[in-house]
Amino acid sequence: MQNFKFDYDKENDDLFIYSTKSKSGASVEIGDVVFDFDKDKKLAAIEIMNATKFLKSLIVDHKFSKNTLSELVSCEIEINVQDNFLLIKIVFLVKEGRRLPANLSIPRISASSPALKC
Repeated sequence: MQNFKFDYDKENDDLFIYSTKSKSGASVEIGDVVFDFDKDKKLAAIEIMNATKFLKSLIVDHKFSKNTLSELVSCEIEINVQDNFLLIKIVFLVKEGRRLPANLSIPRISASSPALKC
């Protein structure tokens, strides 16, 4: 697991999770989530808009709120590649010491689509 930095904008309910070791070279938006990748196609950042609602749907055993996000202590991310998917495990540590895991999977596009060649 890698430690990622984070910023939370409570007013707009946007959570930005980022690596200080890489810079965004391209972005992919899927619904309320924007994934930023560096020039080597490695995950550099994740922006989650409407973060409270989105994370409530992923973390069902915790009453996620704007206050929960305001009290984040740390964020760890583990990324695995399986077939043509990126499996992203995010673990949030909140003030009371509880670890809240959230799992995402997104398609990994490593080659041009044959459909785009037509």
